[in-house]
Parts: sequence; C-alpha cells; structure tokens
Amino acid sequence: MSIAIVSFIVLVLVAIVLVPVLVRVFGEAAGRNQNRPDDEEEGREEQDQSGEEQERRE
Repeated sequence: MSIAIVSFIVLVLVAIVLVPVLVRVFGEAAGRNQNRPDDEEEGREEQDQSGEEQERRE
C-alpha cells in the first residue's frame, strides 16, 4: 500500500470518531444557550421584564 492510501484510511477513521463527538458537543452547547428562548412568547415576556427592570434602574 502506498502512504496516500494509508493516510486516507486513517483520515476516514478519525472522521468516523470525531464527527459524532463534535455533534454531541455542539448539541449540548446549543441546549445550554440561555439567550435562546424556548418559546416565542416566553422570550417576549423575558424581554419585557428586562425592559421594565432597566426602566426602574434609570
């Protein structure tokens, strides 16, 4: 076998291992994102409440 074929096989094996790991890591990160509202109305309520708090501080 030439070195190119061996390198390609190693690259494929690394990709097979890393792709599911990266998908899980980025999926967890997206799930923990506190700035993303779970529900559209809930997000609006949070924005309204934060706006009221800022008005009170001023």
